[in-house]
Amino acid sequence: MSASKRNIIIFGLLLAISIAAYMFLRPKIDLKKIKYPDVVKSPDAHSKIVIGNPLVITLNEEKLVNVDSIVLSKGEKKIKALIGEYKSDVDISNLPLGNHQVIATVYKDGKSKNIDIPFVIVSDITPTQMMYSKVTTIPHDSKSYTQGLEMSGNILYESGGQYQISSVRKVNPKTGAVIKSVDLPKDVFAEGLTILDGKVYQITWKEGTCFIYDQDLKQLKKTTFRSTNGEGWGLTNDGKSLIVSDGSHRLTYLNPETMAIEKVISVYGGNTEAAYLNELEYVDGYIYANIYTTEQIAKIDASNGKVIAVADMSALKAENQDGEVLNGIAYLPTTKTFLITGKNWRNMYEIKFN
Repeated sequence: MSASKRNIIIFGLLLAISIAAYMFLRPKIDLKKIKYPDVVKSPDAHSKIVIGNPLVITLNEEKLVNVDSIVLSKGEKKIKALIGEYKSDVDISNLPLGNHQVIATVYKDGKSKNIDIPFVIVSDITPTQMMYSKVTTIPHDSKSYTQGLEMSGNILYESGGQYQISSVRKVNPKTGAVIKSVDLPKDVFAEGLTILDGKVYQITWKEGTCFIYDQDLKQLKKTTFRSTNGEGWGLTNDGKSLIVSDGSHRLTYLNPETMAIEKVISVYGGNTEAAYLNELEYVDGYIYANIYTTEQIAKIDASNGKVIAVADMSALKAENQDGEVLNGIAYLPTTKTFLITGKNWRNMYEIKFN
């Protein structure tokens, strides 16, 4: 045998041994046991992505080198099939603020395993400070645990909370005098209030009940409503839908006739959830919201849930030391000012945001 033929045979044997060794030693993957880091190198689970930016997914090539394919999908929609690729930019520009997920489905030998890639879309706006000036001080019934406040014509409507003593009231906005008060059943805790198409809507905290009155506070109907966690805190409307807060960072839009959920938006101040959203007031495309446990009011873009600005009202709380937290926002369209008060405050204030 010539030396050249011998070298070809040796080379062939070495190549076969190398291929066999590679096939034996290369990473193997058990679809039943794979977890997030076996499939996804980045981003980390629940990563925050600023709205408008893509979701950049890098897969674990070392672990996935011998799988057949990986398919990325969002809900029922297939985004992309990756074969021999381990990185993909996913367009999420059409998604709103809040929690989302992409699913990576790993296929191997006719079997598959889904791995959820959860992420959070956050706001691209850092809220500014919203300044205000005090126009006048008005007496307020300090026995009222204010939960909702809204103007209609020349009358201020107020919802007062707490079990045993919840009520709905008509109030003179210039003097603070109670014109009419209706007590609620003692086993409900009244919360937010709003007026839409001549009807007064008042929700409760944990009972899932909405009372509907005419504007003289004659009860027309008692119905149920839902939120993201079953609770009711604040209530307002945009002229079409009821908007409910539930103490989370989410706002639920309800059909006023059927109480069906129309949509839910998440609220973010920069990259942080705006939690404890409480009393609400809708004005010209923005929602003004009390932040429970604080003396702050957030101005929220109702179209996308971005907090635009935040006002610190602690100076008003300082004048009501015997009361609890700030709660109660009512807009006066003729003067473009707001009435502001709190739970068991002795004062109510007409203010103007600058």
